[in-house]
Amino acid sequence: MDTIAEFSDNVGLTCKLTKERFYVSSLGNEETFALRGVNGIGIYDDIEKYNKELENYKNSDKKIKNQKVFYVVFGIFFLIFGFASLSKSTGFGVFLIFGGGFFALSPQIIPVTSTLWWGKQVSLSKPKLETYLRVILSGGERNFLFNKSEDNAVLIADFINKLEQTLTAYN
Repeated sequence: MDTIAEFSDNVGLTCKLTKERFYVSSLGNEETFALRGVNGIGIYDDIEKYNKELENYKNSDKKIKNQKVFYVVFGIFFLIFGFASLSKSTGFGVFLIFGGGFFALSPQIIPVTSTLWWGKQVSLSKPKLETYLRVILSGGERNFLFNKSEDNAVLIADFINKLEQTLTAYN
């Protein structure tokens, strides 16, 4: 088996090209393609998914900021009533002061919870653009997720160029 080109993203995708076959090994599966059955190959960035995740990230960030403001305002409200009620009832006033202090300082002391009041999960991680190696076949297409970074962008481009040179559809 004479290897023409190889590519690995060091995360899970490994591709190998021989004169007659194209081998892809990714997380969970391995596939072999005969070069005569491959019509094309390329790189696909899932921009629609990224834009949706980015919008959700921005909205969740606004909700978390609103939640922080709510905690601080609620805490200050308790502090004010706690100090006002100290003259009438010492125990209840002290309870309100400690409770108000906790609510006012909790967003700064405790990391903001990922669950809002109504129980909806909020994603705090910034979205990442997913990139796929797309193999176009006569019966459809196959996408393989890989880690595109500055380090391996040149390597994957070189691998795709060598693969395109061997495909019968490009000759």
